[in-house]
Amino acid sequence: MVLSSFGYSLLKHSSSSDELSAKDSDTISSSQLLCTHCQRPLSGSHSILPFWAIVISLLSLSLNCIIFLVSSKLSGQCLDPMLSVTNENIHLLRRPTPFIGFDNITRPVPPIQRELINFPQVIQQVNKDRPGFVYDDDPLRYMSRRGLVSPEERRVQATDKVSTLAQFRAIDYGMERCEIHVRFPINTTTAASSGRPFLLSVNRLESRIPINTKKLSYANKPALVSTIAQIRVDPASAKEETHWWQRFDCPWDGSFTFELACFDMERLGDGAEDCWVEWWQNREGEDPRSGMNNSPSILTCCTLLIKSS
Repeated sequence: MVLSSFGYSLLKHSSSSDELSAKDSDTISSSQLLCTHCQRPLSGSHSILPFWAIVISLLSLSLNCIIFLVSSKLSGQCLDPMLSVTNENIHLLRRPTPFIGFDNITRPVPPIQRELINFPQVIQQVNKDRPGFVYDDDPLRYMSRRGLVSPEERRVQATDKVSTLAQFRAIDYGMERCEIHVRFPINTTTAASSGRPFLLSVNRLESRIPINTKKLSYANKPALVSTIAQIRVDPASAKEETHWWQRFDCPWDGSFTFELACFDMERLGDGAEDCWVEWWQNREGEDPRSGMNNSPSILTCCTLLIKSS
């Protein structure tokens, strides 16, 4: 047969195939070595570094907490100074003059006299029989459909137990000569059970700090400096009104506190209960030296006093 004449033999492995098989075996062995290296437990030097990192982080956190706690107990040197401003110490803030250069302005000769009416910024009562009682500083406020309404009327009252404090501030340039006026009609604002005359005392009080109306009481009212006048009020008199006034110096940005109180008539052997004066005062007054069209009031009339240059 023809096929029997043809023989065959097996192919021999070539050198290239041997090299490929050798490379494959090396790759397998190296991967086995790598996997064996990865699965090997960590050495002692590698496990110490994370431990000390955690320790240092905890120490840093503890130190920051200690610094925060210590700084919070200090007097607030690192805090915003405006956070410590309250109604009690706001007067300690510097109040610079807004009238810069006014002293250098040429004035007319002779100077023109100018005046203004200055109403008290604070009017409030104190009661000596209730030393710790604080009167409402806005007694006429009410709620309307548009919101809270706070009328400017304030009560002025003087009895054998109650007195009224009024505090002014000189706020205008050169208006440093003032007059304090106390004016009221006799029939509608006064009363006396016996019809006998009585005395009203006008006292000057310390004015170093503004009055805090939220805390003002007889126990903590400003100290008495002097009694500047005794006003005699006679309910049976034919006079229609009582009008008293007195001049005083009022430097710019100064506070001036007065007290309207009943004179202690027991010193003279009379009954103190005869004294009673009361009215409601607003901020719509006119010159107190004019006629009786004015409402009863306690106020100051400031006069402009500027030297000519």
